[in-house]
Amino acid sequence: MLENKHRYNNVVQMLGFLKDRHRKRLKARPFPNEWVKSIKNNVAFFTRLSGSDQAELLDHVQIILAEKNFEGCAGQEITDEVRVTVAVQACLLLLHRKTDYFPRLLTILVYPSTYLADEQRPITAEIWEEGKSHRAGETARTMGSMVLAWDAVKSGAADPSDGKNVVLHEFAHQLDYENFAADGTPALATRKQQLAWREVMRTEFASLRAAEATGIPTLLDTYGATNAAEFFAVSTEAFFERPVRLRSQHPRLYSELQNYFRQDPAEFSAEKRL
Repeated sequence: MLENKHRYNNVVQMLGFLKDRHRKRLKARPFPNEWVKSIKNNVAFFTRLSGSDQAELLDHVQIILAEKNFEGCAGQEITDEVRVTVAVQACLLLLHRKTDYFPRLLTILVYPSTYLADEQRPITAEIWEEGKSHRAGETARTMGSMVLAWDAVKSGAADPSDGKNVVLHEFAHQLDYENFAADGTPALATRKQQLAWREVMRTEFASLRAAEATGIPTLLDTYGATNAAEFFAVSTEAFFERPVRLRSQHPRLYSELQNYFRQDPAEFSAEKRL
């Protein structure tokens, strides 16, 4: 038994070594000028980042584009512009952190525009209604895939301070899944960090639910009141798109997200100019 375990550990270490070596080679590749042009044209936050952050971001993009499969749906063509516009926004969530590049995600499906999806809506605690709804994106822990609407991807990238970014939202869900759950708590290094995270998130989630129930205006999208997983995704959107106001109105939430993402988006946010 011990010998088998030892062999298994050796195999895991070897695979990890080979994966890391391959990723280093990907990062060393020249980044195509046309890709940079697409990013600067489409993604407003990119030019506000420091030079070192831009370079790190482009390294991450190289790996995402090599490891994830993009597929077009309903006639959507998958061009380099589509791929890099999605990837650079997703990789903003990875800056300054050790990452395995959304390991549970294999395929990104892209529609030209919002698409219809089946869903169940609660009528009462016991009764659910089946129907269809228009969506701009979705992913799930057991899917291994993500669906995005290209027009929503572009609009979210073009306006970095409207609080809405479907790529940040859906990839935040993928971060949530890294600990094999969809509970609004991503993988955190220590028990102390987990407890601090859950205490702040529980309080903020309850506050948003109360505001949604009473109709009080909120900085956070009230879709985040759906459940803890959606609250994390909505909070991530606000953290990167409305950081100045989030820091002012929800300082404890901002602090937890800042500790996790190891970034301070208020430093490069377009919100400063409002």
